Amino acid sequence: MKKYFVYIKTGLFLLFVLTMVSFTSRRNSARKIKDVKITFSNEDNLFLTHKMVDNLLIQNGKHVVNQSKSLIHLLELEKKVQQHPMVSSSEVSVDVLGNVEVNIQQRKPIARMFNAKNVVYLDKQGQEMPLSTNYSARVPVIDNTKGQIEVEKVVPLMQQIYKDDFFRKLIVLVKKDKEGYWLTTRVNQQNVLLGNLEDTQEKLKNLKVFYKYMQNDSISSTFKKIDLQYNNQVVCSK
Repeated sequence: MKKYFVYIKTGLFLLFVLTMVSFTSRRNSARKIKDVKITFSNEDNLFLTHKMVDNLLIQNGKHVVNQSKSLIHLLELEKKVQQHPMVSSSEVSVDVLGNVEVNIQQRKPIARMFNAKNVVYLDKQGQEMPLSTNYSARVPVIDNTKGQIEVEKVVPLMQQIYKDDFFRKLIVLVKKDKEGYWLTTRVNQQNVLLGNLEDTQEKLKNLKVFYKYMQNDSISSTFKKIDLQYNNQVVCSK
């Protein structure tokens, strides 16, 4: 008899637990969204504002705040935020207090490219992204107004410049003419001839060594052209 009594008690206990879980789940689903919390991962300069992101959080024709949690489709919201041209990745969730949390990683521009008809950023992957009305990134300019530059070929060069703090501060312009690719420096507005885009890593290395060596030499500021197109040579002219 005791054996059956234990089974009955266990069954009643499990029924109680299931009832409480069901009740809590229904009550939680019926809760309304209280607020929205937006964070930008590791970003100081925001191409997006909190308001711009908040305006994306629309479902069922209205903002998510004050809607029942059961009506909120997180993946749909996440996809909507992800589709914004300034967003690299996003995560949307609801916390235990009923707040929608949005975490955003913005795209990072490495260059601003002037084409014949428009101006765009190039991001770290070499993909075009629009300019922002909220913030202007301080990145090198690519002058492609004459359409001479093949974007997919110049992207590796821009990535190398972006990864090196020295070159991010030094290089302000990339252009191309019949002689090849040129860099314009922030220091003394000097023109650096790369020629073709082969061995750019070695050419940039030589340029850095040259600047480090000549930084205390006043003569170096008088050079107008620095030619790097010959192997392991830096040829300067006034």
